[in-house]
Amino acid sequence: MSTIGPRTRIAARRIAGVALALLGLLLQACATESRVQVSSNPAGARILVDGLDTGRTTPSSVTLSTQRDSYQITIEKAGYNPVGQAVRLGTDVDVIDADEAVCTVCVSPCCCFLPLLRFLDPVDVRTRFRPSDLNVDLEVAGQGARLEITPAGAEVYLDGKLAALLDGNYLVTSVGDHQIEVRAEGCKPWTRTLRVDERIYQRIALELEIEGQGLLVSGTPGGAKIYLDDQFQGALDDAPRRVRTTPGPHLLRVDAEGFKPWQDVVQVTADRYEAISIELALDGQGVRLRKPEGLPSRTPELQLFVDGQLQGSAFDVPVRMSPGEHDLEIRCAGRETRRLRINVAPGQFLDLQPGPKQDTRAARPQKQPAGFCIYAPSDLGPVAPQDVQIRVGGVLVSQRLGELVEMTAAEPIEVEVVVRGWKPWKDRIVLSADGVTEIYPRLEKE
Repeated sequence: MSTIGPRTRIAARRIAGVALALLGLLLQACATESRVQVSSNPAGARILVDGLDTGRTTPSSVTLSTQRDSYQITIEKAGYNPVGQAVRLGTDVDVIDADEAVCTVCVSPCCCFLPLLRFLDPVDVRTRFRPSDLNVDLEVAGQGARLEITPAGAEVYLDGKLAALLDGNYLVTSVGDHQIEVRAEGCKPWTRTLRVDERIYQRIALELEIEGQGLLVSGTPGGAKIYLDDQFQGALDDAPRRVRTTPGPHLLRVDAEGFKPWQDVVQVTADRYEAISIELALDGQGVRLRKPEGLPSRTPELQLFVDGQLQGSAFDVPVRMSPGEHDLEIRCAGRETRRLRINVAPGQFLDLQPGPKQDTRAARPQKQPAGFCIYAPSDLGPVAPQDVQIRVGGVLVSQRLGELVEMTAAEPIEVEVVVRGWKPWKDRIVLSADGVTEIYPRLEKE
């Protein structure tokens, strides 16, 4: 075995230090260019670097030499104020980064050390750059106002004359005081004295008031019919429904199928629109399934069983049922099955959600239950447990439809379903060996 003396170790450290220093100089010398992506709104603006035209227009990229630390990039477009921004390499632009766009590698005397560097520790001298993004919004040259008007399509008058707005709703005018008037059909005109300063655009946001008087009716559910003094006025929508009428008291009524009607006497003030929001209550009682957060935008497969009978397959759709106790089972793809017993009060709707999200990563293989489950026909309706008997070979095994009866059998079994007021149903069933057998009996009225 050979040994390395202290002098040899010191010499190795010095060589390693020199190699690292040379590597840093090599990377700094070889990285000669960096790119900056330049965009503007609107596009098509000229790009200048330190006052010199690059021959490129936005959106485009410009190449900057790393021999300098900073540059001045200017964006110019006819009819718009120029925008200039200083870009500093190493701060605004990462010059050396191993994960982004590629740069150039120079051929310089430093490359003579490459064999030595590779001998000491193999390296990749291909340096890379991260492009920086420069994105600006150009403003129209001159001065005036930038208008945001509701409703759209309104006319703007400047000092009594119809004015044309440039793209972006710019109103360009001279320095000084000006009279602005905004008009729209069915709305009250808006006027204001505007003081304009040189090379400054004021931002003015305004919503014109509706002319006349009446009601602005909004609420839920969408599509509910609106009546004023028993005259149909349209339906509820995403935007408030404008109902024009005369000043004074009026009878307002809103109807929708499956909801309790709403009506009240409303007072309309002259030359004003009153906003009124109406939330109709569901008629009857039952449950609604609400979509929980985290579900995909595409609605997953959903099933709601009430007392063993499929009653719903969609979110936010009311499922009506008779007052009293009910057994529910909620099945939703990607969620654990939820089973619960609820007591439904008259005139009350309960909001429910599916079970928690299934943790497929932590899930362990479990033995699947074996047996059978008898589901009620769609025309049977809710039945009390005391009115149901499920027998196997003449032996009572359950009194609930939709309930799992755990059982394994190699031979066919005789299943009988007896429901008060219906003829008994009997059949021989072959049970599945590795799951639950679903049975749908045909019942006939006595």
